[in-house]
Amino acid sequence: MREEDLLFQFSHGQASLSHTGVQGFLIISGFLIAKSLFRSQGLLDYYYKRALRVFPGLWAMLGITLIVCFFFSGKTLLGYLTHYSTRDYAIYNALLKTQYIIDGVFSNNPYPDAVNGSLWTIPYEFFFYIVLSVCFFIRTHTRLLRWVFAGLFIGLASLYLTATPSLKAFQLPFWPLQGQHLAELGAFFISGAIWALVPMPTVKIRRLLALVAAVAWVTSLLLGGYSYVQFVALPVLVISFGTLNTPMLSWVRNYGDFSYGIYLYGFFVQQTLMALFQLSLLELMTASIVVTYGCGALSWHLIEKQALRFKLRMQPSSPSL
Repeated sequence: MREEDLLFQFSHGQASLSHTGVQGFLIISGFLIAKSLFRSQGLLDYYYKRALRVFPGLWAMLGITLIVCFFFSGKTLLGYLTHYSTRDYAIYNALLKTQYIIDGVFSNNPYPDAVNGSLWTIPYEFFFYIVLSVCFFIRTHTRLLRWVFAGLFIGLASLYLTATPSLKAFQLPFWPLQGQHLAELGAFFISGAIWALVPMPTVKIRRLLALVAAVAWVTSLLLGGYSYVQFVALPVLVISFGTLNTPMLSWVRNYGDFSYGIYLYGFFVQQTLMALFQLSLLELMTASIVVTYGCGALSWHLIEKQALRFKLRMQPSSPSL
């Protein structure tokens, strides 16, 4: 619950750990995906890489989710498989049209309205991949791209900050994506893409930028104005710190990239643990971190890594990203 979120309490309701994590994820994604687009041999190559990175892990998670949820549904196997909510959850989420509920599953949890609430961001992410792909045709014009990205960033952030009430009522006609999320998350995604177009500062400057951005971010959480400061401070902090070689954290990369799997399974693991054990907040945090990290590791080694190897076999000259 947001009220128990430490960042929510610290910031007097301005921010939460979960949503800030989503913003950081979109910043990193914009940075990496823009680089991938500019290195791609063509749009088919670009979309092929994006599909292999997104769908195998997602589909595997949905399959595992459906199996586990049967034991919490209270239905017979036939009743569970033929219920419309089971069908919708499997098919729509597999096609990036978010569906949260399977009838009877986790209905007694403190948060009863979603089997896996994390899935809502993936359609937005993929939509940004599509929008970004238009820039493939001007990828060699770096100066023009900088102006385009800067204009998009300012426009999206301004739209979110000045027109949120009207944005809430807007939804894409062909894809159930809401205007307020398109503007906010799009601004963070583009902020990462901007960093992909500028020369990376020296390590010393990045450390200074990360420190200044962190101070500005924390100050806005304490004194107010966070809704404005976040669009500048958070991208600077995430990219400046994220591109540093931090010995205390660098060992993680030796075991693989578990980030996507952790994201896919985190919410579902928490819901499952609460349904089984009714844990306290501290117990839930501890147990879910351990279990989710294990799920992320298995997802990477058994599914995602294998898909990337298939990409390399099919396209030996393509970048690995």
